Amino acid sequence: MYIFLIVLLGVLYQDIKERKVYVWLLLTAIVLNAYLYYQETVQQLFLLHVSINLVLILILMLILFLYTKFKMKMNFFKALGLGDVLFFLVFAVGFPVETFLLFFICSLIFALILFVFIKSNLQHKTVPLAGFQALFLFLILFINLAFDIVNLYTI
Repeated sequence: MYIFLIVLLGVLYQDIKERKVYVWLLLTAIVLNAYLYYQETVQQLFLLHVSINLVLILILMLILFLYTKFKMKMNFFKALGLGDVLFFLVFAVGFPVETFLLFFICSLIFALILFVFIKSNLQHKTVPLAGFQALFLFLILFINLAFDIVNLYTI
């Protein structure tokens, strides 16, 4: 868990500093979060939840792709970075469906609110979405680890 928390801070740092995150760091986050969830559940449930989460991410990506292409008239990866898409997978492979949906939606709201408050202090005027989502996940996991509030894998 501690290594995963450090990786999340690395994603935050890189995304805010350079607006790009090393792919190996994101892949490490995906593998670590999947491993943490796999350790807490049975294999069949893990595979079912991850499959459902991935389908939900694919549907979201399709909607975003169509929106950016036809409504915004721009390239998909101009609107959303590869790191952001890969960070969506960090959520998808690491939690049961209910927790995934709750964390994913709340992390997007968190990123929006945080960006509104600090955008004047940022060098780049784009949203470091993967970094903000990493910060959100770090805070949730750290607080839960420190105070042992709830088992996030059984929600």
